[in-house]
Amino acid sequence: MTGAHDDELVVLVVRAAKAIVDRLRTEHAEGATSPMTVVHGLAVRYLVDRDDATTVEIARYLRITKQSASEVVGLLEHNGIVQRAPHPRDGRARVVLLTDAGKAKLEDGRRRWQALEDEWRQLVGTDRFDAMREALELYLAADAATPAV
Repeated sequence: MTGAHDDELVVLVVRAAKAIVDRLRTEHAEGATSPMTVVHGLAVRYLVDRDDATTVEIARYLRITKQSASEVVGLLEHNGIVQRAPHPRDGRARVVLLTDAGKAKLEDGRRRWQALEDEWRQLVGTDRFDAMREALELYLAADAATPAV
């Protein structure tokens, strides 16, 4: 299947991710005007079941600078999604914790994401969907093992 409109796989992945984000934003009342980005969502997901995550660890996970991570955490805190608290073992550090409101927003997002995944699975079939998920997970695991540049 070749032709003038064929995109590289990476372009297709990016376009699909953008389409998913755009759709989720338009389906949510505050989505179109929210200052939150995909990076903010990834930071929130990182905090699930963690009570000792620092801004530095969030930066490392997101592969962004500490300053950028501080800005991400600042916006999340401003919007009531996270709060900072003293680190339980390091008196000099502060941890970033999900608030109850942040947990509720995350749960709402998960329900919407699940509905979209169900639709996608129906569109491409369970075998293809599972193969796609496995391929993406393998790539991300390999990428995580590669030192950040």
